[in-house]
Amino acid sequence: MSFSQQDHDMTPTPQSPTLILTSLQFPTHSHQTTLCIGVLAHLDLLSREIVQMRNFIHMGYNRLNDASPDGGELLAKVESARLEARMHNKFHVTELVEPFRTLPMSSGEYPTRGVPCLGEHLKLISHEDIDWLLDLYELPFVPSMFLGEKKIVYLNFLGANRIVMHRILD
Repeated sequence: MSFSQQDHDMTPTPQSPTLILTSLQFPTHSHQTTLCIGVLAHLDLLSREIVQMRNFIHMGYNRLNDASPDGGELLAKVESARLEARMHNKFHVTELVEPFRTLPMSSGEYPTRGVPCLGEHLKLISHEDIDWLLDLYELPFVPSMFLGEKKIVYLNFLGANRIVMHRILD
């Protein structure tokens, strides 16, 4: 049989590409449904995370709009200082022994005690201490959250990059 005759012969053989493709297709409708449900669940998770990040970004700016005329300037300065500190934390803190920049509280003052600056300290922080930090910075959280979830809220606020967050949460 010549090469051109093989191309025109469509009877499936064990090595035929047609048979291989048919074996890769979904054998039942339930496999298609499972795949679709998995993809939709993943998309739902992504959309919820996008909404959470959008709310996190707008958290400070919403307070600016609701503030009184004289307090708006203070909140703008606080958000500007926080943004600058977060950028430094995100791009310059890459190890647990490198200090994070401290962010100002909503009053514009910097905390004088108890705020951990090193990733090593954040890794070992207790439930009570992380609750105190979240209250200090007026970050929304549910007291029944796991310690790791509370740390994630604080580390996102602090501007920690993903590598440092991973090392702290391990």
